[in-house]
Parts: sequence; C-alpha cells; structure tokens
Amino acid sequence: MNRDEYKILWNKIVTFIDDFRRNPNIDSLQEVKNLSTIEGAFYAGLVEKLSIEYKMATPEWVYRDEFYLKEPVFPNGLKGESRIYTALECPLAFKLRNIFIGLNTFDRC
Repeated sequence: MNRDEYKILWNKIVTFIDDFRRNPNIDSLQEVKNLSTIEGAFYAGLVEKLSIEYKMATPEWVYRDEFYLKEPVFPNGLKGESRIYTALECPLAFKLRNIFIGLNTFDRC
C-alpha cells in the first residue's frame, strides 16, 4: 500500500469512525464489498474493535479467513525499532490480522 492509497483508506476510516461514534448502531457494522485485501482486513479489524468497545455482538463476517493478511502491514511506514513498539501496543483486532497500528491511532476520532 503506497502513501496515497493509505491516505485514501485513512480518510474513509476516519469518516466511518466519526459516523459510527455519533450514532453507534450494529447495522452500520455490516460487511462492505469490493474492498482490496488490505482494506477488507483493516475494515474487519475496525468493526471488531468497535463492536467490542461498544459492547455489541461482533458480526461473524469479520472472522472469515479473507480478512487476515499473510504479510505484516505497517500502514504508517514505520521502520526499525518503531515497528517493535507498534507491534507490541497494537490493538488485538488488528494484530491478529497482521496490521500493525499504534494503540492511540483512533483517539482523535
């Protein structure tokens, strides 16, 4: 995922989180079709994290194999020791999908 693709994905994610947090609703956690492999995994991790955070039933679709990446992804382009710290603090819903983001990634949302 290049920097421009990540920015586009990030804008979609921030919008989704903002909308969800304004109106937490299990119906808004439905699967989105036609996403790239990384987008699908990121979205599944986000839906799992939000459903747990808001004490809602986690939709079954997020656990399908297609939403778990084979290769690790560090969307923010971290290198070296920064990757280690990020991997350690990464929320479990993302870590299990091989996506490594910081613990406070969604704090602004």
